[in-house]
Amino acid sequence: MDESVARRLVFAGAALRSRYGEIGVAAPMARIGLTGATGYIGTALAAKLAASGHTVIGLDNQSGPVRTPVTRAGIHPGDIRDESTWKPLADADVLLHLAASSGVMVCAEDPVGTATVNVDATDRLARWSAGRGIPFAFASSFAVVGIPEALPITETTPARPTHEYAWQKARGEAVVVGAFAHASVPAAVVRMSNVYGRYRVDGQVVAKGNVLNLFAQQAAAGGLRVSAPGTQRRDFVHLLDVLDHWEAVARWLGRRATTGCPTFNVASGESSTVLDLAGRFARAWGAAHPDRPPPSVDIVPNPRGAVELLQSEFAIDRRWTGSTLEIPIRHGLDDGVRAIVRDADLFTISGVGPAH
Repeated sequence: MDESVARRLVFAGAALRSRYGEIGVAAPMARIGLTGATGYIGTALAAKLAASGHTVIGLDNQSGPVRTPVTRAGIHPGDIRDESTWKPLADADVLLHLAASSGVMVCAEDPVGTATVNVDATDRLARWSAGRGIPFAFASSFAVVGIPEALPITETTPARPTHEYAWQKARGEAVVVGAFAHASVPAAVVRMSNVYGRYRVDGQVVAKGNVLNLFAQQAAAGGLRVSAPGTQRRDFVHLLDVLDHWEAVARWLGRRATTGCPTFNVASGESSTVLDLAGRFARAWGAAHPDRPPPSVDIVPNPRGAVELLQSEFAIDRRWTGSTLEIPIRHGLDDGVRAIVRDADLFTISGVGPAH
């Protein structure tokens, strides 16, 4: 029997035994390929997978705005646009593709260059993975749904992108579905909402410059700046919940006997307007710093208003994802806000601007 096939069978069997709680059976172990392995999510995911007993085969070119050293065990330097760097991934039992040129403005400013990563390289990597019988998961975003015809957004809501970043992620979803349409192994699309949460690696703080982290920096200066109109609604999901979902997707891919490419919704299901979020943050900050005046909340012009959607109605349903992956959401937004306020002095986010 081919060694890679044998490993996948062992992984699948161990996963099922673990699921049903067989006494004396070791935790499921697999060789998991991970692109974007030194990015914000990838770094934390690599550590979680390794702690669960998996062997991580990581790949990253360290070009993103958030990155950690590539010297960690199992992490290889490499650009996903260069097929010669993919060789270590051929030993993977499951491949999780997180590498991307991400960000609304990054893609708007360089649509051609970013598409070579988000669309072209994703297409080639997915076909390469399908041709080798390696199950594959693609990191996408809820930006792809644009203005949906119906709410809440479910796992079957079609993509209707309205800006360049969303278009590229939607194309990425489509090429993955196409690559695995006739493959003998499954694939998955993982749509993530706004991820927040902070951690340390080798003494280095890793955080993403999203609205919650921006509020932490702004509150220390005395005022929260919200990009107009402020009624734009977002779903925020904690990084720890995101990591649980990615590990569950890897298990799901490893134990699937059938084919297909479903979409999984990684979201809290708890939406909030940015203005409401600012109010929550201001109250939490005031409670944590009773000796200081509470931060003001000001609405300012939106520098991205012509690019991103500002809809006031937005809701995500993740019930199918939760039941299929057997994964709950464990971290609420209020707890997350309080944790960020508590630790705000420990973290610095560069380029602090208004919150979108």
